Amino acid sequence: MRRQLRNGALLLVATHIAGCGVGQAVKDSTVEAAKWAFTTQVKTMRLDLTSRSSLNTNGAGQSLSTVVRIYQLKSPQAFEQLSYAQLQTNDLVSLKPDLLAARDVILRPDASVSLSEPMHAEAEYVGVIALLRSPAKEGDWKLVVPKKQWKKT
Repeated sequence: MRRQLRNGALLLVATHIAGCGVGQAVKDSTVEAAKWAFTTQVKTMRLDLTSRSSLNTNGAGQSLSTVVRIYQLKSPQAFEQLSYAQLQTNDLVSLKPDLLAARDVILRPDASVSLSEPMHAEAEYVGVIALLRSPAKEGDWKLVVPKKQWKKT
């Protein structure tokens, strides 16, 4: 009888300990499900670029290829404040605190390029610049897309 009582007590303790682990696992998975539902889960950055035939023309009117640079950023503030010249010559140093990844793509006139890159988990913004021969002063050469809008663009 004592042996059965002791075995029963051990079974009860083991069940209680296992139950705590199961409860924690359920709690953890619920928290993860909530995070997934309320945060943007973009694992792959897909970008399709299409150029016009009159892309990046020189003085003679001839179209030239353009380098398009894509940045994965934690924050857009530094990117938005940098000038064309700063991004062209010193981008990696100037963006270092916010920069998670950078990629260059060459876009030829009247052509298309598709890009598929892993999206860094900490990236909240994607910055894109076109390194043109004569960029417009208005900033048509630069774009920032928040990660939360990425699936919509």
